[in-house]
Amino acid sequence: MDLGLKGKAAIVTGGAKGIGAGICRVLAEEGVNLVVNYRSDPELCEAFARDLAVETGVKTIAVQADVSTEEGCDAVWKAALGAFEIIDILVNNAGGGFRKPFTELSYEDWRRVQDNTLNSQFLMSRRFTDHCVPAKRGGHIINVLSKSAITTNSTHNTSYVSAKGGALALTRGMANELTHLGIIVNGIVPGYVINSKGIFNPETNPYAKKLVEEIIPTKRFGTPREMGDVVAYLCSERASQIIGAIVDCSGGTML
Repeated sequence: MDLGLKGKAAIVTGGAKGIGAGICRVLAEEGVNLVVNYRSDPELCEAFARDLAVETGVKTIAVQADVSTEEGCDAVWKAALGAFEIIDILVNNAGGGFRKPFTELSYEDWRRVQDNTLNSQFLMSRRFTDHCVPAKRGGHIINVLSKSAITTNSTHNTSYVSAKGGALALTRGMANELTHLGIIVNGIVPGYVINSKGIFNPETNPYAKKLVEEIIPTKRFGTPREMGDVVAYLCSERASQIIGAIVDCSGGTML
């Protein structure tokens, strides 16, 4: 797309698989150097970062760390600033939850989902502001949200719905406070997106087939690359008037 991002550097949490990998690939093709954060599968993730560097010519590093903890965030930032003097873009993609009836949900269960999905975005974003503000340097934060933050008919998912709802509010709150400092914050809302596990394959999964036929207006699943295209655009000067937006990338499933 040639969005004018060449030479910039980005951190993408949860960046080696699924939506995160699609975001990394598009940014790399735009000339953005990358810190690919991951928590598990080191061989796969390190290979992904190496291959991306070979294919696109950008510099990449893979950093294993749990960004739901302060120690993990510190490790990512230490590695990032060791590799790149300036970080221009932060994509908060890491997160996840699990289904469990609310009546059986323990505080430990609740905290785990909030830490993984909401608190990781807060912790990484605070470190980004600590990096940018003293140097009077702007940047972009993109939070990967979920349609569950806005509307959901899923059951046994209250902890995740709450975490993503909090992340949506965090996105708008940060945008309100940080724009005058030159830090632009937006969020994207993926819908049903093909992932590396192949779960959303209408040819092999009856549930996926039903979604395509009855729920998704576009009649297909989104791709990680399509999510990456939106993220890259939001980080460019072409999107300079898009601030605090929650961009619907759900294929019409929220209509």
